[in-house]
Amino acid sequence: MPEISNYYQPELTLPALLKRAAEFDEDLYIGYMQENGEITRQTYRELYAEALQLASGLQHLGMKAGDKVIIATQNNRETISLLWGCFLAGVVPTVLQPPVTFSGYNPAVVKLKNVFTQLNEPFIFFSSKGMETDELLTKKVKHISDLDTSGEFIRPILHPEDLAFIQFSSGSTGDPKGIMLTHHNLMVNMDAIHIGLDVEHCDSTGNWMPLFHDMGLIGYHLTPIYVTHNQFHIETIDFIKNPGLWLDLMSEARINVTGCPNFGLALVQRFLSRKKTLPDWDFSSMKAMLNGAEPISVQIMNDFVEKLQPFGFRPEAMMPVYGMAEATLAITFTPLMQASVITAFDSRALDLENKAIQADPSDQTARILSGVGVALNDTEIRIVDASDEPIADGLAGQIQLRGAGITKGYYNKPEETEAAFCNGWLRTGDIGFFFEGNLYVSGRHKDIIFKSGRNYFANDLEVMACTLEDISYGKVCFGGTTSTKTGHDKVIAFLAGSPGEKAVETFRQLRNLLRANLGITVDELVMVKSNEIPKTSSGKLQRYKLMQRYNAGDFDGQVIFPENL
Repeated sequence: MPEISNYYQPELTLPALLKRAAEFDEDLYIGYMQENGEITRQTYRELYAEALQLASGLQHLGMKAGDKVIIATQNNRETISLLWGCFLAGVVPTVLQPPVTFSGYNPAVVKLKNVFTQLNEPFIFFSSKGMETDELLTKKVKHISDLDTSGEFIRPILHPEDLAFIQFSSGSTGDPKGIMLTHHNLMVNMDAIHIGLDVEHCDSTGNWMPLFHDMGLIGYHLTPIYVTHNQFHIETIDFIKNPGLWLDLMSEARINVTGCPNFGLALVQRFLSRKKTLPDWDFSSMKAMLNGAEPISVQIMNDFVEKLQPFGFRPEAMMPVYGMAEATLAITFTPLMQASVITAFDSRALDLENKAIQADPSDQTARILSGVGVALNDTEIRIVDASDEPIADGLAGQIQLRGAGITKGYYNKPEETEAAFCNGWLRTGDIGFFFEGNLYVSGRHKDIIFKSGRNYFANDLEVMACTLEDISYGKVCFGGTTSTKTGHDKVIAFLAGSPGEKAVETFRQLRNLLRANLGITVDELVMVKSNEIPKTSSGKLQRYKLMQRYNAGDFDGQVIFPENL
């Protein structure tokens, strides 16, 4: 087995990376867990050989280095093989959620069409040959079986600064932004992840997140190839239907590193609560379960750890993190195998004065936040005020980033690119602060709700709302607007469920709870169907979409007003 003495090789390109992994150890593989629990294997050598054939097929189709392609295939193995075929040919791919149907309103279709237009109508690869499509797309739809892989492959000359991949902003359908990532961006950030997790060849990663999400693709597919260790994948839909598959995988494959945002942790807890008997799982091999991709719910995180501890899961393996696609992926990690840093802050001081002042955790008005650790070695972080001036630790402001892993901008969007940067610093759109060496992310700038001269983060209201018995995580969200009649600020709560006496009583309890603990009055409750609460691929709530529909009058018959109480 050849030795890789120096992982950090920023001059590498992705094709060189896969070739290195394929030559390193013939037994290294990707494990694909099926819905019945069986695992099929694809070694890195097999992947490299298959990708070379697909690269030849892409060239035979007339594609050249730098051309764009959309991959919207249904299963992980198909997506991964075609993705590497693109990388080897120098073709720049973007991976999107595959539409199930083109009839009716379908967010995946809306995003696909927008990306198709932005990329100047490239080829689109689907899985199903008989799948209905759209007239706009029909001439460009392809399938892997269409490729003539018998020809000779001409290896293109690629450079580290070449565009390697375009990651379209998660969940954005109206006008998605294509985040441009070079080979160098990827190598730098993957090395930082490798160091932060201290992963070695003997480790294994397990993943259920979709490959059209940056955490699934870069964190749990590309990085394991960078480190040259085994990786396992579960289809996201299989995990959602049966979260026990992920628990089985972690135990059976002795997974060392995995990830799960709030959305997944809550799904697992509901799964466990329905089970009368549980398998004899063993999670003692876990050294890092990355918890990020959306605001971290301390309550959900703690409850999850408590439920898994009887099976050998160590609390310090839970790792709150912070990342975003514009930074390739990872920005901060809680130090490996160190307890999560949970701190209570004075909510009034944070909301009114932007000051992080520690509070008594037993105070119901305190805001309980999890630190997300420290910057990885390729990233600088600063907190700035509204004028982009740096502010001191302990003061909340806008988070900005700088480093070799940061994107240079958005594809074909020069104005958005210019607006995203300030003197070389990326504006993340997140609000946060440093406190005793840890970064805390307190919310998104666009999710701030204004009421009676105070700023509130929608996520904080949702966390408080979930303390009520009839409200569960992911089934409630909040937004703010201004009344067209009175000109006053309004707070709107959206709750999955049916109108009726029970909903009226829940609204009464919700108003009393938030008024007593946070000093905010909810003006209206909108009852919606569960599938009407829009989310990104990682489960992050898309509150703005509900507010768009609310302001358009879509929910006029579903509103409960205070006078109904």
